[in-house]
Amino acid sequence: MPVSNGLRSRYATSTIEAPDVDPARLDGTLRLPEPPVLRLFNFRPVGSAFDAILRQVMLPDLRRLPGIVDVFVGRRGPDELGPRLNATVWTSRAAMVAAVGENFEPPIFHPEYIDETTDRVLEILPLAISMPFDGVGTPRILRTLHGTARPGERAAYIEEARNGTIADIDAGGGPLALHLAIGPGDDDFVTMSVWESWAALESATGGDVKRPVATRHPERIERWEAAHFEVIDG
Repeated sequence: MPVSNGLRSRYATSTIEAPDVDPARLDGTLRLPEPPVLRLFNFRPVGSAFDAILRQVMLPDLRRLPGIVDVFVGRRGPDELGPRLNATVWTSRAAMVAAVGENFEPPIFHPEYIDETTDRVLEILPLAISMPFDGVGTPRILRTLHGTARPGERAAYIEEARNGTIADIDAGGGPLALHLAIGPGDDDFVTMSVWESWAALESATGGDVKRPVATRHPERIERWEAAHFEVIDG
């Protein structure tokens, strides 16, 4: 899905999109290209000091790993032991597995800290659209949206979401980063986006002070659920 002609954006040439191929072997030696992947690790910290570990150790080390495209960590309060989200984007599933593993059996990335977390949920999905953070702006809000498109509507929703995001950015608004993954079901999708302010988020998604949690093109979506986190910088 190429970027539409006439749209001029800093993302027009950096948007990464999943190829319409199955990354399986064609024969004993040839492998088709792998799409980039979104990895969402939801958890709760066991102790209140874990955010300091995230800032000082884990975030800097994650950013140095080969194959990493984007990395954000968010927290939701006011409970100091409330939900946390580690959202990362990788050039391929193979790069992700080599760097942090496919699961926690055993943990690979800083295994000494795995027991400092609980209620762990891991999602790994191929990306259809990837607009990485380019260093412009200050990430403050991390948003995930899990949705199910109406039958036959997912491709159109993805196209409209991409074109709308690029138009918002060209107009001086929109997210600082946006990654849209497909799955696990045929009509399912997951969006991870990063924002500088609630005003920008509400303007881009169609929300307002009375209904701040909204999304564009609801007519194409059967059901959806959004979650918001305060970005932890490191």
